[in-house]
Amino acid sequence: MSFMHLKHQTKMKTMKRIKHNDLTHYFITPHEQLPASYLASCEKFFKGLSAKQKAASIDKKFKSFKLQASSSKLDSD
Repeated sequence: MSFMHLKHQTKMKTMKRIKHNDLTHYFITPHEQLPASYLASCEKFFKGLSAKQKAASIDKKFKSFKLQASSSKLDSD
C-alpha cells in the first residue's frame, strides 16, 4: 500500500458522520473541513428560517392594520 492510500484510509476512519439536521458542526467546525453538501443543507435551512420570519412579520403587520382599520370604521358609526 502506498503512503497516500494509508493517509486516505486514516482520514476516512477519523471523520465522523454528521447526523441529518444537526447544526452543531456548522458552528464548531471550520467550514473548510465540512462536506459541501452539509454546508448547502445548513444554508438552505437558514434561508428557510429567514423566509418564514419575514412572512410572519408581514402577516403580523397586516393583521394589525386590519384591526386598526376595522376599529376606526366602528368609531365613525
